[in-house]
Amino acid sequence: MDPDTIKLPNWNRLLAAIFLLGISLVTPPNSQAEEPSDIELVNFAFANYLGTGFYTSSKGSVFILKVPLKSTLKPMTSNDPGWVLKYPVSIGVTNFEEIVGGQVPELDDVGTVSFVPGIEYHYPVYQNWTLVPFFDLGIARDYNNNDNVRILGGGVMSFANFDFDRQRLLLGNRLLYADEMNLETNRNSSFAVFETGLDYNIPTDFTLHGSYIDFSLYYINYYYIRDIVVLEILDNSISLQNKNELGFTVSLPDYAWLPDSARLGLGVQFTSDNRLYRLLFGMPFF
Repeated sequence: MDPDTIKLPNWNRLLAAIFLLGISLVTPPNSQAEEPSDIELVNFAFANYLGTGFYTSSKGSVFILKVPLKSTLKPMTSNDPGWVLKYPVSIGVTNFEEIVGGQVPELDDVGTVSFVPGIEYHYPVYQNWTLVPFFDLGIARDYNNNDNVRILGGGVMSFANFDFDRQRLLLGNRLLYADEMNLETNRNSSFAVFETGLDYNIPTDFTLHGSYIDFSLYYINYYYIRDIVVLEILDNSISLQNKNELGFTVSLPDYAWLPDSARLGLGVQFTSDNRLYRLLFGMPFF
């Protein structure tokens, strides 16, 4: 992640991002009845932090689409910190099995829409190490139950780059606490997670439309520190549990209709219950 390259996207870039982010695959869930377990469930008011993907539980399936919009207020330099304003929009789509079966998605299939603006402070600790404290405050609309949910999140991210000749290793960490409250019932739930990501970038001499293409392998570990409190705000719930993810990304040519430094990749998340296959657009973590 290079905060200096973050720009406010134009409409062409936004539409391209929505199109590419909207592709996601998952293996079918276990058809046998699930036995009681200590795996907690959380409503997808937290879609902003879960990321794009197809999530399943015993109560159904939900597709989450996140459009991670950002703009730089003050660029970070090697000596001076910077500020980044983010305003991501996330959409949760229900009845996904019927849509995959051939039906066209309609507005009634949208379970939630969230808008969670926030601020990031990019602090250059060393030349290759950046700390990013952040704070978010936004709202989600639950169209299934006509509820509004307040969403609050905060924490810190860390990015360290290590160069090995032409290769580069990126070590990323995120400590996140997120809380949500139903504004109609005042019920709330929260969770905390510590994530560790490794992205090993390998440049190539191959060019496509005048752009050099590079390849990367990545790994992410998700460790949930705080137990998830169950709240049935929505009909469909998502299973959150400790998991690992493996995948790869490739850079895309510098087309005018794509965001700067665009990447495309495939990741596989491994949990004790199932596997999630997701198509990535951009960096694989955070």
